[in-house]
Amino acid sequence: MVVMDREHLKGMIGDTEKKKITREITEKIIDQTTGELLIEKNTEEAYVSKEPDFIKLYLDNILMINNLPNGLQKSLNVLLKRMGYDNIVVLNAYIKKQMAEELEYKTVQSLNNNINKLVQQGIMIRKGTGTYEMNSFLFGRGTWDNIKKIRLNLVFENGQVTQKAEFERNDEE
Repeated sequence: MVVMDREHLKGMIGDTEKKKITREITEKIIDQTTGELLIEKNTEEAYVSKEPDFIKLYLDNILMINNLPNGLQKSLNVLLKRMGYDNIVVLNAYIKKQMAEELEYKTVQSLNNNINKLVQQGIMIRKGTGTYEMNSFLFGRGTWDNIKKIRLNLVFENGQVTQKAEFERNDEE
C-alpha cells in the first residue's frame, strides 16, 4: 500500500484543482498637455478553484430510480462516473473488471446482471455491444443544449424509453 501526503498529491494532480484565468484591463489615458489618447493594457493572471466534474440528476423522473435495491444503486453510481458528455457509457471487459472490483463484487457477472436490470427498467439503453446510453430524462452531463439534443432522440412514456426520429414536413411544395 502506498501512502502519500497531501502536498505530494497536489503535485501529482497539478492543474486539475486550479484553473488559470486571465483578465485584460484597458485604461484610457489622455495626455493633458497634448490631448493625445494613450491606451494602456494590463494583463492579470489568477488561479481559481476548478469545479469538479458532475452529473445532473433530473428530479422530475427520480421516482424511476428512487426505490432501486442497494446493489443496483451502487452499480448505477459507478456507471454514472464513467458516463461521457454524450450520456454514453462504453464498457469493455477490462472496465467491467475494474468496476466489479470497485464494487467489491466477486464476479463481473454480478455487474452484468445489474446492467441488464438497469436496461430492463429503462435507466440505460443498449446502443450496441458494450455501449449504453444513460436515460437523458434522468441524467445529464454537459450543457443543457447538448442534453436537449440527446433527449430529442428518446421518448419517455409509461416508464419505458424508446427512440424516435422527428422531422418537419412541408406540404406547401
